[in-house]
Amino acid sequence: MSRKKVLVTGATGYVGRHVVAAVANAGHDVRALLREGSNPRVIDEYVDDLHLGNVTDARSLEGACDGCDAVIHLVGVINEKEGSFEDIHVKGTRNILAEAERAGVRRFIYLSGLGTRANAVARYHQTKYAAEQSVRTASLQGYCFPASVIFGPEDEFLNLFVGMAKSWVNPPWPVMPAIAGGHSRLQPVWVEDVAEVLARSVAPDFPLQPGTYELGGPEPMTVREIMTVACKAAGKARIFVPVPLFVAQIMATFMEIFSSKPQLTRDQLIMVMEDGAAQHNMTSVILGRPARSLWDYACEQFDIPGPKPHRVVVGAGCYNDRVRPQTGILWTPPEKKEDKKEEKK
Repeated sequence: MSRKKVLVTGATGYVGRHVVAAVANAGHDVRALLREGSNPRVIDEYVDDLHLGNVTDARSLEGACDGCDAVIHLVGVINEKEGSFEDIHVKGTRNILAEAERAGVRRFIYLSGLGTRANAVARYHQTKYAAEQSVRTASLQGYCFPASVIFGPEDEFLNLFVGMAKSWVNPPWPVMPAIAGGHSRLQPVWVEDVAEVLARSVAPDFPLQPGTYELGGPEPMTVREIMTVACKAAGKARIFVPVPLFVAQIMATFMEIFSSKPQLTRDQLIMVMEDGAAQHNMTSVILGRPARSLWDYACEQFDIPGPKPHRVVVGAGCYNDRVRPQTGILWTPPEKKEDKKEEKK
């Protein structure tokens, strides 16, 4: 495999740290795009050089892609306390794309969010979809990977539920709130699996054509089932109390107003109420092995006592269903006019 120079944006973030390590371990040189105030020490051992800049400031990106063969774009926010979705997802992606095209980068890899689509209701999904559209229409090889919620050691997903299980326990109230009963579905995917997929997509011999590929764990799980895993991880028995949607909306509104980092927003509520299962999950296909389950991870990470079955039983039967390569593609770039001319000749 030929060694490549790869620019990683959002390199010091939760997912970014794992991606940087995976790309470096795959034998590539890594340049990290860092915002002012970021801590480069968390990725020091894997990075060859740094570029100080912000995707929302096009001028700060000048030269960031020089000499690079590929860009892995990870920058994104889940709430707008850190910046607007429009500025970061849409304008930020267009800025780094423009710099990549100027520098002659051949491949652009974008980590998006599962559920992005043209008719999305949530603004998060709307702006992520607009960013995907920019990647699709760019002149380079564009890969979009919409991922489900990503779990791992530093996540704000499973750890949030584990923290809730621990803090809501004080007798006589051994309860946990479940929004609308906790029946909506997600397909949590392990951060290391996501990082490996993105690292593999850098290679020239990556078997999938430029396009859009969904990433999820081995099976869909309801929020209630995820909460059950979290309770086992916390070692606490909990009663799940359904919270009506309108009550959750009021709670989210107050969190948005009074919290600098709200754990729940109205936009997140919209996404939670949608079906978050991957329709064309390509994680296992790309990895060539089953994706890691949330249950397997929780057993190891939290040292859950007792027997540890390979997976938690949640009623899904698709774990061993292997999708043939290419069948999970959601989008392929249109043929270039130059290619058609060559065929005629």
